Amino acid sequence: MRCQFDSMAPKSYIDIQGERYEKMVYCIPSEILTRMLEAHHHNWIDKKKRRPHEINTLVNHKEYLSFIDREKILSHRFFFAPVLYSEHWWLYVLDKNGPEGPEMFVLDSKNISSPTEERTTLNKFVSNILSQLLRWAGAPTILKKGSWSLLPTYINVPQQPNEYDCAVFMMKWMELIDPTKLHGCCTYDIEQWTDPMLMEFRKKLVAKIILSKENTKRSDAIRAAHEMRRTKPSAALRSPFLPFSTPDLPST
Repeated sequence: MRCQFDSMAPKSYIDIQGERYEKMVYCIPSEILTRMLEAHHHNWIDKKKRRPHEINTLVNHKEYLSFIDREKILSHRFFFAPVLYSEHWWLYVLDKNGPEGPEMFVLDSKNISSPTEERTTLNKFVSNILSQLLRWAGAPTILKKGSWSLLPTYINVPQQPNEYDCAVFMMKWMELIDPTKLHGCCTYDIEQWTDPMLMEFRKKLVAKIILSKENTKRSDAIRAAHEMRRTKPSAALRSPFLPFSTPDLPST
């Protein structure tokens, strides 16, 4: 990876999504779900009737629909829905054509079950939003007749060893998790990640972000890397095997 950082060459570009995101999994834009949760989930339930208010969440957020790929919602079986709430990231996985019908799963690096009643309500709210998106795209609803939500299944996955790596865990799950293997399992067979491993993950994720075709500053970063090597060809910049630290960078 240090060689990749040093060269910043377009040929070293890493596809951050990969082929399966084109054919198998559609990722719902995280900011859309996060904003809907912030705006509605507290007053979503009618406490007297103990059911949702008769509202369509999408009606209040039509401006977001232009960022949703209707064709992929129709053609893809699996959906990843990353969510940031209360300064914590976790991942919802929806299978709209499961063996026993539509099913949702939760991968959370801090919890292997719903930690609070508020989170349980929030989980149900997300399933309702996803159902609305499917109906908007023209796909069959994931909800049974008379039901207003799905109750997701929590998958027992390794938990983060610190208080700040939830986003790294979530992104690695999006890269590694096989959604076809979530059915009928309480624990997903994946190794426990240590702090040194997470540090390596972060470095690689930075490279993916910088070199992604979606990064509008990608060319600037590559150009700056070439300039940095020409103006200060230190040992750390020349060799991928020596320690690298901020003093190796030009003061400018």
